[in-house]
Parts: sequence; C-alpha cells; structure tokens
Amino acid sequence: MKLLHVADVLKREEDFQHAEVEYDVIKELGDKTMRYAILSHRWEDDSEVTYKEMIGLTKMDERKKVEVRKRSGYQKIIQCCEQAMKDGHEWLWIDTCCIDKRSSAELSEAINSMYQWYRGAQVCYAYLNDVKESIFPTEPNFETFLKSNGWPEWFMRGWTLQELIAPRRIEFFNKEWAPVGNKHRLASTLKDITRIPCDVLRDGLAGKRLSVARIMSWAAHRKTARVEDRAYSLMGLFGVNMPMVYGEGKKAFRRLQLEIIREFNDHSIFAWWPRTSRAGSVLADDPSDFDGCGNCEKMEPSEVGDKLVKQIELHGLGNPWHITLNSRKISTSPIHQCRLAWLKWRARALSQQLRTFTISNAGIQVCLPVIPFSDSPSHFRAILACTYSHGSDLVTIDIVFSGSGIYRIPSHVDNIGKTLKAYPNFRILHLAHNQDVNEKCCEFTLDDQHASYHGFTRSGTYPREFAGDTVVLSFLVDDLVVVVYANENARSYFVVGLGYYLGQGWVHIVYGGHFPTQDVEWQHVARRAHDQMWHARAEHAQNMSKQGCAHLTRDAHFIKHAHLPRSIWAARVVWGRWEVGNFRVMVDVEQCPGCCDGPCGMMTTLNDWGGLCMPGLMNTVHRPYALELDGYLAEVDRCSGQRTELGDYGNCSDGALTRTGNIFEDMRIIGIDPEDSAYHPVVSHVSGDTWLKLHMRIQADVAIVYHTTSRRRLALHRAKGISLPTNERFVLLLKACSTRLAGKHLVTTLIQCSDFYRLDEDGNRRDSGHGELSANNYVVLTFWPYQTSRRRVIFTPQKREFSLHFVPSQAHKFGEGNRHVYGEENNSEVFGRLTGSPGVVWFY
Repeated sequence: MKLLHVADVLKREEDFQHAEVEYDVIKELGDKTMRYAILSHRWEDDSEVTYKEMIGLTKMDERKKVEVRKRSGYQKIIQCCEQAMKDGHEWLWIDTCCIDKRSSAELSEAINSMYQWYRGAQVCYAYLNDVKESIFPTEPNFETFLKSNGWPEWFMRGWTLQELIAPRRIEFFNKEWAPVGNKHRLASTLKDITRIPCDVLRDGLAGKRLSVARIMSWAAHRKTARVEDRAYSLMGLFGVNMPMVYGEGKKAFRRLQLEIIREFNDHSIFAWWPRTSRAGSVLADDPSDFDGCGNCEKMEPSEVGDKLVKQIELHGLGNPWHITLNSRKISTSPIHQCRLAWLKWRARALSQQLRTFTISNAGIQVCLPVIPFSDSPSHFRAILACTYSHGSDLVTIDIVFSGSGIYRIPSHVDNIGKTLKAYPNFRILHLAHNQDVNEKCCEFTLDDQHASYHGFTRSGTYPREFAGDTVVLSFLVDDLVVVVYANENARSYFVVGLGYYLGQGWVHIVYGGHFPTQDVEWQHVARRAHDQMWHARAEHAQNMSKQGCAHLTRDAHFIKHAHLPRSIWAARVVWGRWEVGNFRVMVDVEQCPGCCDGPCGMMTTLNDWGGLCMPGLMNTVHRPYALELDGYLAEVDRCSGQRTELGDYGNCSDGALTRTGNIFEDMRIIGIDPEDSAYHPVVSHVSGDTWLKLHMRIQADVAIVYHTTSRRRLALHRAKGISLPTNERFVLLLKACSTRLAGKHLVTTLIQCSDFYRLDEDGNRRDSGHGELSANNYVVLTFWPYQTSRRRVIFTPQKREFSLHFVPSQAHKFGEGNRHVYGEENNSEVFGRLTGSPGVVWFY
C-alpha cells in the first residue's frame, strides 16, 4: 500500500522554488497497524495528478511543473494534506496518486483491497466539490444538482458507495474544504439519499442479515466511467475477489454475480427485475436491474416450507375443495391437507440442497419449487427463498426449458395465483448463466414482394423498424412485430403480425378502418394493430397449436387468408414449420370475390418432402410407381392410350383426368411471348432401382421402376422426364392464371419412353407396352389458386439449378412455342404427374 507522507508533501510545496531539494513524498508501507487518513472524492477529467507526476514533479521542466500545480486535482491533494496535518495524521491515501496504474498487477491489487483500505482508515475525508454552501444539503435541489438526481454528484458515483459504507468515520467537506457534517450525524439524511439503513451507515455490513439483492439495489442509480467498474466497485461489499479484465464490458458484472453465488446461498441474487423486457441468462446485466429490491429479504431454507404452504393456501393452488366462512376460504379436502404436509416435509428434507449452488458450464445448479404453466409444458414459475418486503409472498421468476438450457423470461403476471393452480414441485434446475440470448432469436425472412403485384406496398412497422427483409423475434419471450401494407389507389390496407407467446409462434392479419393519408397516421395504425394483437396473443398462439404439427411433414405450410372488406382483395400469409427451422414468411394479395374463407381463416398445405420442385405449393397424391428424376423421388402412374399434355388441367376422378384447358394454350390469351425460354419445360434424367438394374444385368438405357405395394417392376426404355419450370416468371404465370385453375388438377410432370415392359424376378421380359398395363391412370396433385402465387420453401437441398423466387413484372406474351404433346401418335409410353388434393384444416 503506497501512502503520501503528509509533512513531506506540504514541505515540498512550501519549498518549491528550491529545485535541488528532493522529497520522498510517497512511500510503500506494509505494516497493517499503520494509522492513516483516506480521501473519497469524485474524479475530474484531465485534472487529476497521477503517481508518476506526483513523484517526479520536481524533475519536470518549469512549464510542465506550473501546469501540474495549477490543476484542481493537485490543489485537492494539497488541501487534503493540510486537513490531515491539522487532524494529526502522518499518512494519507488518495487513489489518484497512490496507485501506479501503469502496473496492471498493482491496479488489480488496489481494486481488490480498496474496501479493506477504507475500512482500516482512521478517518475518511469525503470531498463534495459541487457543494458551495456551508451546510450539508438536506433536501434535493434539482436546480443546483440537475445531473445527479438533486443531490451532490458524489452520491451518484459507483466507487463512492463502498467509500461511504466501509469507513468507520467520514467527514464531509464542501468545495472550499469547509466541514459540513459527518456520517453519524447525517445518517438519517444519507439514508434518504442512498436508501442504505442507518445501522449500516453507522456500523458497516458486519453482522447484518442483508440480502444480496438489497445491497445491489444501493448501486442501481450509480454510474462509473468504465462499464466494468460497476462490478469492480462492488466486490468489497460482498467480500469477493476477481481479476480485472478491462474491455470485457458487462461480462464483469456477470462474473461478480458468479463469485457471489460461490460465497453465499442467497436466492435473492435471482430476484432482479429489469427495466426493459428481456430473456436469457438468469443473471442480471447490471446493478440497475435490482432497483426494486431495496426491501428484499432472504429466507433460510428452514423457513421456506411454512411460507410456501401459506402462499399455496392464500392463492388456492391445487384447486382444493373449500367452504367460505366470513369471506375466508377454508379447504375441506383431506388430499389437499396431505399434499401440504408432504410439501412441508419435502422442504425440510431438501434444506441442504436449497442452500447449495453449483456452477458449471451446464448452468447454475439449484433446487427450487416450480409450478408448471397450464398452457405451455416448457414454461414454469420458480419460487425463490426470499421476499420483496416483510410479510409479502415469496419472490417468483418465470423460466423456460429450451434445448439443453433453462432460461429466464419476463413474468406474465405479478401474482402467482392468477394463472397457476398446480401444486409446486421441487426440482433440480440448471439455470443458464451465459448471456447467449442472441442464440435464442429467430431471423425471419419476410417475402412480401408479391403483394406489390396488386399495388400493396409496405407502409410501416411497429414497435421496431427493420431494414430489408429480415425480422428478428425472440422465442423465449412474448414478442410481436407488425407490418402494414397499403394500396393508396384502392384505399385499402391490412396489417400482418408475427409473434411468439410462451414459445409458440403465431401469425395473424387485421384489416379495415380509416385509410390514413399521412405517415404519422400509419404509425397510429401500426400501433393500434399491435395493441389489438398483443392482447389476443394467447388466443392466436392457441389457434396455431391446434394445427397438430405432430402428424405433418417437414414440408407442411400454413396459409392464413383474410378478405379485405369493401374490396376485391384478399390478404394471404404463407409460412412453414418454424420448429424445424423454416423461418420464411410470404405475404401476398389475391383477387377475391368475397365468398372465400370468411373474414380470417387458416389452413394447411404441403409439398412432398424430398420430392420434385414444384412451381408453388402443391401436394402430390401418392401413386403406385416410384422412380427418380435427377436423383429426386417421384411417384407416377401409367397413362398410355390417352392423349396427355404437359400443363393440362381439369377435374380428376377415379384416376381419369377430364381436361378443361392447358396453361400453355392460355398464355396466348394473356399475351406472353411464345419464344421466351423461361417457360420451356425442364428435361430430367430418369433413373430407377440401381441395385436391381445391376443385379439383373439390365442394359444401360433402361430404367427400372417398381410398384410400391405389389413390388411389380417395369423396365422403361430411353425414358426422359419433362416437367413444368419452377422459375420466378413461371410461378408468376400461374398466379395470373389462378382464376382458371381454381379447384383444378394440373399435370406437372410427364415421363416419356420408347417402350416399356414388365420384369419377372430374374429380370426377364414378361410383356410389352400395350397389354394389361395400358390402364388410364394418373398421378395427381391438387392445384389451389393461392398455392401457385407462393414461393415454395424447401427443407431439402435445392434441386437442379432453379430458384423458386418470383418478382412482379409486366404482362408476358405467350404462344405455342412451349406446347408439347405426348400420346399414342408418338408411339411412346407416358407416365403422368399432376397436382392433387392436400389435407386441409381450417381455424377461425
């Protein structure tokens, strides 16, 4: 510990003109019995004197020497030495010049020892450089102390908290170094300023049964120049030590809490309440999170059982039978009484575990009573062994089991009896202490470019703006973002909301009302829609959970449809299964006669998982023969003997297609270029069972396909697949043709071959192309008009080189250049693949 020798400092100042005289003003002393005074003050930028400057002052050039001596920080040292000399103190410690901050080891030692240095001082001089009056202020003065909450700034600094509590004796001085009072006489006023109890101010922390949260609350409004110092300045109050790592930011405060947990069995360290809603680590970000814990009291494990039983009876947990007597509910259930007795016994039996914390990379292991949420199996309310005030309920925090961790989330209600009725159950928990909340966020890609096809553009977002097409939502907390879309010419708009409630994602659409004309009005529309959806978020999430995702494939998609009143438009939102990582949401507008799905309906649809790319969301009706096109599974059936064209659409019944039109023929009606390569069919390589082909020694130009139920095998000669393109412009074409295609089936793939025949078990030919195998069967997929206007979101790797994005464009011309006919006149066998009906589930 380096100390200023008061007499030498003052003597050097008096004899400053005698440059040849050297004074040893700072000495390092290790005697713990040394008597010294200590200074507590607020640092002033660029005016403080460092250790190097203090010991080398006489060796400086005259100009530098004069500059240092004129600093207010130097005058503060001299005046503090004069006060120490007046009080009879030989040694003085001042943090600005008694620590060589060039040495990280010395700085770390000083910070870790500072509380004890202030505790061991004979007197602490607290210098209030912004107090000009000769008396200590007893009431807040916001005119004089505007930036420090109405009190001298010394009370707002982080380091001065321990400097107020640790010393046994503190003398306060104003700007002119005139005494204005001491800690004992001003204890009542200091309590009003700092919220620190009078007995702590007079006697210190020793022997006090104070909760960790309560001590943290005293630092809630204090500030430090470095973020890390908010943690380092509190180490002495809790008697813990840790290395200094400047540059780590808020990690320092989390390290401090972990050190406290290793030393104390106090659940109140989890009782913080953040000013802004957030989720993730069970540890607080900084002391301000403990602002509301000024009266927090910790409880011993032996007290928890009785308190827990009283809380259960008070809130009626467990829904016991009861009678009402004088407005008081009295339980009459013997089972309930037995359960309460068991909980008391359980609390006593686990008393050792309740007071034990274990820290590992898996989290903070602690035993707590928890109550499950009735509407979410992964959400619980944990009960802590502390209260916010004497006689109040035990403090509770909400947690969620997510992946391999248990994370804290904002509480939904203040009273534990409002939504929770189950009995508590003691569980060993591993609470996450790493602040990896960003890993618990989902980045959604909002694809709304197709809405502009009918003139609807993005007009506003709430509560936060986002650039581009990326929307970030947290699935640990209740979160919601709304996006407004408007068509000024039609004076129509709708609002899409993306949200999470108790870990369940949900989507909703609202519409109608006055059409705004100014940007500020759009903000009101977004805010009003946000409030409307926010208050109904539990209902929206519950409706989403009714989808029954357990029986759906990874490729399942959900479509929400809302007809816009007094218009010909319907807003539709399509999204995939969020729980399997599909975070793409598509917003579109369709022409709608108003007799569609009601005001706001939802249904499910899906593509084949691992199947072919489709120009939109289409579901394959499973057919008997399996083969591969460019390595991807497809199911087909024979349709030889019937004229079939790619792009045919119509009604399908009993395996027969009644043709009503062809999309390539319809293209001429809407004027699309017949020579445009974007609409050319895609030719694919056909392959079958490779093992069978090798085993049976079949020639190279033959593909073997097999019947999925009877295991019957067919050999196809020179087979090739011809499919509809899946590029953006073709999907846009289907959107334009959606009126004609509504409710129809669409031929999407044909397999052409020069010949085919059945194979026996040895691979020998059994029959040829036109025997019993020429039945007119089809493979069909249902075509739904809303599906074709959507981009397909694929969970498997992209097939071929085609992207399924599409953008609005001008009207395209179309002719006969893309027409392909396959039938008996080509002396070939054709296997067909059309669109077919998915299972549909509706919600309102």
